[in-house]
Amino acid sequence: MFKKLITCLALFATMSFAAWDNVPILKKGSGQVAGKIGYTSQDPLSGVLVAAGVRYSALDWLELSAFLPFGFYSVSSNGLSKDFDGLMNAQVGLRFQISQGFGLYVDGHMPGSNELSDDQFAVEFGLQHSNLFSSAIWAKYIGYMLGDPWTNQYLYFGTELQILLNHFIICGEFRVLMGQENTHYCSGYSCDDEGGNNGFLFGLGVKFDLTETVTLDLSVEIGGGDRYTKDGLDSPLAFGANIFYNF
Repeated sequence: MFKKLITCLALFATMSFAAWDNVPILKKGSGQVAGKIGYTSQDPLSGVLVAAGVRYSALDWLELSAFLPFGFYSVSSNGLSKDFDGLMNAQVGLRFQISQGFGLYVDGHMPGSNELSDDQFAVEFGLQHSNLFSSAIWAKYIGYMLGDPWTNQYLYFGTELQILLNHFIICGEFRVLMGQENTHYCSGYSCDDEGGNNGFLFGLGVKFDLTETVTLDLSVEIGGGDRYTKDGLDSPLAFGANIFYNF
């Protein structure tokens, strides 16, 4: 039973560390170092994700980035419990600023050692567009994840709004994911995809500048749709805290 749950729960666990942002890249020679801690609850799963990342604008139009996430999860079923600890899907990425408002990105997701991570290499690519106003930023994006057909291959699109206030920023994001519909046999269990493989993610967050070079980002994210709730699973809920050092 655990192996079947792992396959379905991985749909949310592998989404827990997304791209840096959807706005234009930093100025040439600038960058960020980031640390993240997040808690995810999706009965029968719960656990903590810890990650570190760095990004750097090598050119005015080129950004390089890398993430290294570790997951510490527990799954309970039929009175039994099992822990799943280890490296999740590390990520390396490129982002290209093709105009003031438009950007292209491509990310490579490495296989992880944690059983809740994907065990195959995956490529993600997409297009971003942002409008910068005096007190708000509105971003839109569309992308495609090209990985395992069942767990990690889907089209997605979404929008993000940032409200710029005097001492902090309020953020909201909505994302739709559209995966393949098929019958897949996972580790000896037949997983019939009844009702499709689509879902959504909705997040709210707030950002504070602690100093001129350090920013704190707090967020909450909820998922829904049959992509996440098949086989009687609860809708996923995640809380995250990120700290950024700007250089």
